Amino acid sequence: MKPANDNKKRPRRQEDPHARVRRQASYIRLLEFVVAAIILTAGIYWALYPELYMLMVALLLAYPLMAQSIAFLLERKGRRQQEASRILVQVDAVLIGATIAALHFALIPSLALLIIVHANAVTSGGIRPWLLNILLTGVGCGIGLVIFGMQVTPPEATPVLLNLLSMVGLGIYVGGSSLYALNQTHNVRMAQAYMARQQKQAVDLSRKLAKYLPPQIWGQLFSGKRDAKLETRRKRLTVFFSDIKGFSNISEDLPLDKLTRLLNSYLNEMTRIALRYGGTVDKFIGDAVMVFFGDPVSRGSKEDAFNCVAMAVEMQRQMKLLRQRWQREGITQKLEIRIGINSGYITVGNFGAESRMDYTILGTDVNLASRLESQARAGRILISEATYELVKDRVICRNMGEIEVKGFNRPIPVYEVQELKADAAGRDKFVSVQTEGFGLHLDVRRIRNFDRDRILRALAGAARDLRTRDSVQADTEAEGFSLHIDSSRLRQKDVGRVIEIMGKAALRIKKEVVL
Repeated sequence: MKPANDNKKRPRRQEDPHARVRRQASYIRLLEFVVAAIILTAGIYWALYPELYMLMVALLLAYPLMAQSIAFLLERKGRRQQEASRILVQVDAVLIGATIAALHFALIPSLALLIIVHANAVTSGGIRPWLLNILLTGVGCGIGLVIFGMQVTPPEATPVLLNLLSMVGLGIYVGGSSLYALNQTHNVRMAQAYMARQQKQAVDLSRKLAKYLPPQIWGQLFSGKRDAKLETRRKRLTVFFSDIKGFSNISEDLPLDKLTRLLNSYLNEMTRIALRYGGTVDKFIGDAVMVFFGDPVSRGSKEDAFNCVAMAVEMQRQMKLLRQRWQREGITQKLEIRIGINSGYITVGNFGAESRMDYTILGTDVNLASRLESQARAGRILISEATYELVKDRVICRNMGEIEVKGFNRPIPVYEVQELKADAAGRDKFVSVQTEGFGLHLDVRRIRNFDRDRILRALAGAARDLRTRDSVQADTEAEGFSLHIDSSRLRQKDVGRVIEIMGKAALRIKKEVVL
């Protein structure tokens, strides 16, 4: 009784591509020497050559099998397949040269064999092997002269049938080698298609994996600048922590789908800002965000600290736009983030096991940044004295005195960020106005030029509708811009002021945003 699995179709065994190429080359060599053997045999049959030359015919027929064994032995000794093939092509030339001498240099048969052997040399290796092939063909002719003697058959003495047979043999070889070349081209195309598929899969996979790694680390890993091994180092970094105040309580009141959309939109916006300033996003812990500056790429301690603070300021501004968007989605709670920043010498690198590691930071100064975040007021940015010393020339801060921080024996001097000095010089660059039924948030520096006309049309249309219509609903959002109008909630006495604010915003955009 046969086992149950005997009827199952067994998987087809994958053939070694080197063995397939070697076998195909053997077929072409066999065809080459069969043609030579047939021509010489026909000459013997027509009594043009002595019967003793049948020994040469036997050698011509046996050589392809010997050549296959030689190729195998050369590869076993460490020679590459292409190198072994070139050596055999030169041996072919010597043997064909001897065959031409055996044919007594009959014109048409000799030319046919010369074309065959030299065409094979060109297709196998190129110009240099072909030139060597010519030389070795001459060597073979010399060996043949020694063996067969100096005899030349005049063209008129060569039987027509032998000439015809030589041309037929040449045609058969050309057809066979063309089929071989076509097959090789097909194999190359299949290999290229396979490599393209593999490359696409690798790119798709790397893009998916990149979402789980900071872009800086992903880029260095794929460029070979960094290795995935357990190693750490001490560097001066600036660390950022933020979270949404009261998020745990808010999450209990919101449906799961709405909570998920809120959290994802928040984290997406915060990450986008962090990457724009060059921060390394370490991790998300619920609504909390952890970012650090100074590794794997650093612009210097002062520049890293300033970029971190500037990032925090922009995040607070972006929250105003997000709150306006969330209100349109029915989330009425006023969500605000609090931020803590600290600078110091921190251990950074890959922690964990060989099979699972995490690129992160550790140290007391990391804990201090987290404690400052929990001590910050809603909508505010609290920084340590170490960070303040690095950014005080470019950031306006308010001295908040000293605070007691859990885990630290001494009081910690802290400062609250007010604004960037560059922003204080141009306060009209950022506008944030919100009242019942109206909200306008404008950051002229972030408006993209291709959004300019759309924003201007939205402002002009909203102002016109407020003058002429009883009911107006407008919601427009773009990078650096957010507009919300609900005339049913807008107080009548505020209409004129709202139109004036939108007019000034439009003038500022026309002036500052150049196409």
